[in-house]
Amino acid sequence: MAINGVVQISGVTITDFSKPSISIKISENNVNVLYDLRISWIEPEPVSLIPHIKIYTDENAQINSKDVYINASVEITANGWEGAEDYTGRTRIRGRGNSTWGLPKKPYRLKLDDDAVILGMAKEKDWVLLANYLDPTLMLNAVAFKIGNLLELPYTNHAIPVDVTINGNYAGSYMLTEQVERSKSRVNIHKEKGVLLELDTNYDEDYQFHSNNYRLPVMVKDPDLKDDFSPEDAEVMFDKIKSDFHQLEDAIASDEFPNSNYKDYIDVESLVKYLIVYNLTHNMEINHPKSTYMHKDETGKYFMGPIWDFDWAFDYEGTHIHFGSYNKPLFGRLGSSSTGYTFFTRIMEDPEIKELYKTIWGQFRADSMDALLEYVDFYSSHIIQSHSDDYQVWSKTPNFSGTSNYSYKINQLKSWLTNRADYIDRYVNDF
Repeated sequence: MAINGVVQISGVTITDFSKPSISIKISENNVNVLYDLRISWIEPEPVSLIPHIKIYTDENAQINSKDVYINASVEITANGWEGAEDYTGRTRIRGRGNSTWGLPKKPYRLKLDDDAVILGMAKEKDWVLLANYLDPTLMLNAVAFKIGNLLELPYTNHAIPVDVTINGNYAGSYMLTEQVERSKSRVNIHKEKGVLLELDTNYDEDYQFHSNNYRLPVMVKDPDLKDDFSPEDAEVMFDKIKSDFHQLEDAIASDEFPNSNYKDYIDVESLVKYLIVYNLTHNMEINHPKSTYMHKDETGKYFMGPIWDFDWAFDYEGTHIHFGSYNKPLFGRLGSSSTGYTFFTRIMEDPEIKELYKTIWGQFRADSMDALLEYVDFYSSHIIQSHSDDYQVWSKTPNFSGTSNYSYKINQLKSWLTNRADYIDRYVNDF
């Protein structure tokens, strides 16, 4: 037998079967038979390494509001994700976010009909699908959450990459995480007497106030004063919330600071860890402030967190390009409305806070920096195909800042984090 004119010797001759046309000549009983084969190779379907969430809205209704929920069914395939199981159930879905809702790729909020364990995370009803549209790596929020977890900052969210399909149409690569809220498995504070606050210039909650000294925009996220209390009781509770916050702020603004009693009202370890997360990721939203959470239980001190919203971090704010300069200070003035800058830089004037910052940073630098970079490799290796699929859907939109060379972007991220850590080393040495 000869293939392409080459006599075949079993176990010796090497034949390239990748060519589209192959001639085979077989001789038997002095009769030559010639076969001309045409070969068409079919590429195997890529194997997903991440879970897949399929959402089917009733009557194929469009999800076009971040205020009105749409009834839907949800199917979650775990695809072997560690500690995760498949799930099927009923849910409601709506849009979410502030500036992110105005982008082409939409973020979503899910409210299950029943509490459920979703992909290994604690049993709850409320979940968030982050679109990460501005993020060329699709993992910057996950990296920030990992820093919080490595620092053991209380109530830091988990991050699970997922592919999302809505009514049979691929919507993109998303990140599933917990809704920031009071509950036993999330921000575990007293249901009625605990307080979850958000400092945010969007200033769009039912109960909100500007603080006396720094004009911070303070919004009450929990308890739900509007729905869970009578109007009279809600006002009493609201007055108590304002009074407690002003007690903290008055001590920080005092002429006696840092020798005032402000540490009686805020947990300084959580404060320092919170600031380290924002510094390492260069999330300047703390300056405005935006998406800046703090909480306190029925009695006791305020704690900073949970951390949230890193779409504009990693040097994106002010440049609209991720991973540019790594040596800019976290606190930079953003104009007269930059009340977060004034508040947090005041606290950083305390020498005890600087020493604690230096200690905690040094421990993180020695014990956790390598683990953070390993996490970047882990997460990115699982979403290579998902990132490629997402890029095919969203790459042609004007605002998309991604790249087809995913490994290049991941190396950029790791290099930027390493250089940023070196910058913080110098920053703390100058205290």
